[in-house]
Amino acid sequence: MGVADLFKTAPKEVTRYFDGKASLPTFDWRDIAPEEHAFSFTVAKSAGYDILDDIRSAISEAITGKTPFEEFQRNLMPVLQQKGWWGKTLAIDPETGEEKLVQLGSPRRLRTIYWANTMSAHAAGEWERTQRNKDFLPFLVYTLSTAERKRLEHEGWVGFVAPVDDPIWNRLYPPNGWGCMCGVRQISRSEAIRLGWRKDTPVMPLVEKPWVNKRTGETRMVPVGIDPGWDTNPGKYRGQNVSRFLEERLGSMPADRQRIAIRDIVRSPLLQAMAAGRMPKSYLPVAQMPGPAVEALGASTSVVRLSSDSLVHILQERAERGLDLDNIEAAIEVIINPAAIIRSASTNAVSLLGKSSDGFWWRLAVKTAGNGSEWWLTSFHRKSYAETYKVIERAKRAGNLIEGD
Repeated sequence: MGVADLFKTAPKEVTRYFDGKASLPTFDWRDIAPEEHAFSFTVAKSAGYDILDDIRSAISEAITGKTPFEEFQRNLMPVLQQKGWWGKTLAIDPETGEEKLVQLGSPRRLRTIYWANTMSAHAAGEWERTQRNKDFLPFLVYTLSTAERKRLEHEGWVGFVAPVDDPIWNRLYPPNGWGCMCGVRQISRSEAIRLGWRKDTPVMPLVEKPWVNKRTGETRMVPVGIDPGWDTNPGKYRGQNVSRFLEERLGSMPADRQRIAIRDIVRSPLLQAMAAGRMPKSYLPVAQMPGPAVEALGASTSVVRLSSDSLVHILQERAERGLDLDNIEAAIEVIINPAAIIRSASTNAVSLLGKSSDGFWWRLAVKTAGNGSEWWLTSFHRKSYAETYKVIERAKRAGNLIEGD
């Protein structure tokens, strides 16, 4: 089955996945985590060249129009050559400051870009359709690759059956490497039993080996037979799975690195994706709560979450007042460095007041949940300085001021 044929299976889901990505220039494909690829369209060595949107547009047209690679290359190559993104050149690596000889555009790179983006879009689209149909087709069976050269490890997975929501599909859902043309087929319970599945069947173990990302120094465990960068399910890593992944990573960081990481998350394509409704029933860590507030409410964490439902509601409500996502990003800064922290009438909530970098004064409401193990940002209100001053003075008189003048 060719790549163009794959698009016939779930065109709306496939195009929605790719069009939902934000453009992110990078120097090296290892500069961003596999999980972030679910939300970011990137091309290595694209930083500094005005070509990312050209490639993105060509890929989008290839997906929606079922364009074969030869036509994709014929249309895109002259544009890239005209802009100087072709052949080899010397470039400064932003991570190390070293000058390196790097490969920009080439027929081989275009084929890789075309394959990686169309196949991951197809996989994510198929996963969305799988979730929609799992009530009457609750199992997946791993199917044989259509590639001429088949990998022995992948051939060993052919015929493996597991429920749609089995965690093994977090790692084993194809494609499982560069050029991998393996697939899955969604089947009924009766067919799964006919193929040998039983309720007490032990889960197939995935043997893992360490892989060191030479760009970041991070070591990750990757299943044997799956290429680094392809050991995730692009459809599953949207929404709740990204939320859990980020929070687990943040939990292992020291406070100073955690603060930087959260700031980067707020500025990343993830917040844009959540605002656009492409991360339903999910959340993102957006700030660290100041120590006095954590202590006053007896919380066990300082990480503040913003849910997708709250963000979409806030943006819709504030649209009438001319507020947008940029205002929200600026307002979040108030949590980090508030002019005042006030204990609310509710014993598990506080208000933070302060001035953001865009010059506006804000009042943000944050509440605890889970016996102090969670903080949730629930509302934003833009205030004048005079209104802010009055709120702080009232809190002083009532004895509710946790911190501030």
